[in-house]
Amino acid sequence: MEEANDSVSLTLHTLASIRSLIINADTSVSVISSVFDFLTGLLIRDDSPILHHVLKLLSDLSLYRNELAPQISDSILSNFLRLRNSDDNNSHGRVAAESLAVLASLSERNPSAAAFSGIDGEAFASICLGAPVSPRMWMIRNAERFRVPSSVLFTLFFGFTKDPYPCIREAALDGLVYVCEEAGGFVGHVHAVQGCYARAVELLDDAEDSVRSSAVRAVSVWGKVLIASKEESNRRECRDAVFLQLCSVVRDMSVDVRVEVFKAFGVMRTASESIILQTLSKKVLRAGKGKKPQDHLLNESADAAAAAGVFIHGFEDEFYEVREAAVDSFHSLSVNSVEFPDEAVCLLMDMLYDDYMVVRLKALEALHHIADMGNLKIQETYMPAFLDAIVDTSENIRLTARNILKLAKLPDLKLVNKGVDGVLKSLEIYPQDEPDILSTLFLLGQNHSNFVVNIIKRFREKLETDSGNKSEFNSQQVSAFLVFIISAPLSSKQSITSIPPLAFSYSLAMLGKFSCGLHDMMDQDTLLAYLAHCITLSASSGKEFSKADMFLNAYRRSNADHSGSPVLPPSKDIPAESKPMASIAELEIVNPALKSVDHILLKVKAAWLLLQSECSKEAFRALRACKQELATLTANSSISNGALEFMSQYVHVIELLAQVWPHFENSRHTSTCRSVELELLMEELEIKLMEIRCRFTGLSTEVSLVMELVILGCLLRLYKFEICCRLNCKKKLSATVSQLKLHHEQQCTKPSDFVTETDNSLQEIGSSADISSVRLLDLIKKFNCFSPEQFTLSCNLKCVSAELEVPGNGPYSPISFVAGLPVAIPCEIKLLDVPRDARLWLRISTSDDTCQFVYFDPNLYSGDEREKRFMFTAVTCMTPRAVVFTLRVSIGIECLFEDVCCRKHRYGPKHPVAYLCKEREVHFSLVYRTKAL
Repeated sequence: MEEANDSVSLTLHTLASIRSLIINADTSVSVISSVFDFLTGLLIRDDSPILHHVLKLLSDLSLYRNELAPQISDSILSNFLRLRNSDDNNSHGRVAAESLAVLASLSERNPSAAAFSGIDGEAFASICLGAPVSPRMWMIRNAERFRVPSSVLFTLFFGFTKDPYPCIREAALDGLVYVCEEAGGFVGHVHAVQGCYARAVELLDDAEDSVRSSAVRAVSVWGKVLIASKEESNRRECRDAVFLQLCSVVRDMSVDVRVEVFKAFGVMRTASESIILQTLSKKVLRAGKGKKPQDHLLNESADAAAAAGVFIHGFEDEFYEVREAAVDSFHSLSVNSVEFPDEAVCLLMDMLYDDYMVVRLKALEALHHIADMGNLKIQETYMPAFLDAIVDTSENIRLTARNILKLAKLPDLKLVNKGVDGVLKSLEIYPQDEPDILSTLFLLGQNHSNFVVNIIKRFREKLETDSGNKSEFNSQQVSAFLVFIISAPLSSKQSITSIPPLAFSYSLAMLGKFSCGLHDMMDQDTLLAYLAHCITLSASSGKEFSKADMFLNAYRRSNADHSGSPVLPPSKDIPAESKPMASIAELEIVNPALKSVDHILLKVKAAWLLLQSECSKEAFRALRACKQELATLTANSSISNGALEFMSQYVHVIELLAQVWPHFENSRHTSTCRSVELELLMEELEIKLMEIRCRFTGLSTEVSLVMELVILGCLLRLYKFEICCRLNCKKKLSATVSQLKLHHEQQCTKPSDFVTETDNSLQEIGSSADISSVRLLDLIKKFNCFSPEQFTLSCNLKCVSAELEVPGNGPYSPISFVAGLPVAIPCEIKLLDVPRDARLWLRISTSDDTCQFVYFDPNLYSGDEREKRFMFTAVTCMTPRAVVFTLRVSIGIECLFEDVCCRKHRYGPKHPVAYLCKEREVHFSLVYRTKAL
């Protein structure tokens, strides 16, 4: 016996020394090979303690010596098969289970190692059945790692639910839940579903708390599968039976079981209206009396009285974990109930007085969910609890309570006053919350605009009194009720003329503070334009009001599609039942960059509306803000660099149109006098549009937008410029309209009114080159309706670009040349996302704009890779008789779609060229000939 112990001690000491050799990076390959042979030789021993350490060392060896992983896997697998075929399975069960654990780790770390090639469902089952309790439980809990067929796992787990050990029964129930979830709720035989559900119900009476907790989870999961397997006529009765089965366990003595029961209610999500209402009353309701859904599996009927007061018991539980779970599942049930929210609000309001912050927060989140569905009706009895939440010490609770107030509909002026007072009190206690409080008051005023006039009477005296005191005028209280008042005109229920001009004038002085609070609704430039309009309109006559109010009406319409945002009222044409879906769609946009792009597009449209309202300064400010916001965005998984570059170019084009537009708005006669400034702006606009069409690939929804901008540019040229260029411009206009109509036909979409009106006007004009001024004036009036509409940005947009370098060249290291002879320019070129059919040119120009084009062979940039690099030598003959000179080189892409104004040069591109990189200066120096001495 002592000799055996010495042997074991010696062996353990040896194994400890071996591990130091394994983890030492300086150990030679021959020593590692010897260690591998020694360890694999020890696998045939039947000494379980030693084999435990040997398996651990082999796992370490595969980690530090990855090249040996396949051989280690084969050795352990061979030993595993030997143990499996051994007669003494019980004594080898632990070692076999540990071998499987090592094989699983090896396979996960090194997929090339075929660790499971000899392991099947039969082997896994034999190990589970023969292993001791601890390895068996490990096998059950890690079954998903062994690629065992679901049918084998199902049979094993179902059998182990009768195991005498509670830990095995618990693991088996959890395994059945895993099998069900992996199968996606589909199990081949309905009797298997019924059997699993019946076994889970049976184990709800198990003596062990952990087993009952797992049984509750199994009942909810398999119950949902069972409900789905029933016919439509029996599905409701089956759902009620499962729900009532869970209700019967809600008073379990174990806290964990009660928590799992309420979580299971959240999984079920629904039941009959009468049963759900019964959970809110301890007294058996009349609707529930005599209602006994038939449980076809257990051959008994479930009494609806089992649901009596279920949630009341959960809310009154002494353990906060149970209360939290009860509140969390509470609003899940309210989604599919009509009367449930009305009954629920009272109980949820009581939970706002809970001692634990997490419970109060869950209750507020449930109330916010009900409010978001439009079902929250705050009564006077609820206001104290709600106002206490607004001044809670927890920042998250205050924020959630304010979010509820943003959506709530208060029935009378008294409650509106209480809500405003509560928010002002919160502002006094927590001044750091001022931005969100201003946002809350803005939305509260917009949603209750019919009470704003009464609020104005209340605060008018304070406004007039504080106007002379500068410190009081800038107080938080004044800014709070000012933002409440100025929000009313955004609702169609209230006119601007009902608001005193003094409120809007004071608000202008607080523009910076207000824009911080309202940044998620409108930027500072839009807010400035809004306040400026309100000041003008509040003192205007009816006629002037009607004309200048165009901005507000258009701004409301432009936001009608964004019904998820509560800033502006949704369109009356949208049915009420679609509003929750719109909110869900808005919430699904989880990427911040996509949200920012969507807001930028909305701001661009608002800037265009400002421009049409003759507020050009405000429009330019708004567009500059868009460009600054775009500059802060970075590319991520949802937005490519090409998409961001397209947005930048698009905003720049709108900015150019904003500079061009006043030339047409302020001159309503057809003049042939060309303005130099206008000509330069129009040329830059046309070049930018041409670059967008040439340089961006993957355009989808953006195609119609860009082509409409091209059409608008053509119309502007037809209206304002000389008659000699009208024929070519008209040809380009007709071609672009035809291309756009074809695009809409291919995409099965409808052209905009702007395109339709332009097409009709072109058909009326006909092919005549002599276009009368009257007809052109009619045409310009029609494209006044043009507006940059919202569109969905394609996330796979790519921007064609290039980089050009002349290695080693500079003012102090010029290229040598001989006057009058050709000279070679070595160019190092990098191309990004250039399509195969592109025609690229190298442009070489002098200071007097004399230029030479050199064509790139397409073989230089053919291929599927995104980035292409190559060297190119361009030869030029433009070498003057000078000592030094400089040339400029750049890379351009030929715009093949510009077929109207083809160039007739003998050499060089036949179409306009869009340039892909900045010009590079190339410096040259004359070579001097010296006589030999």
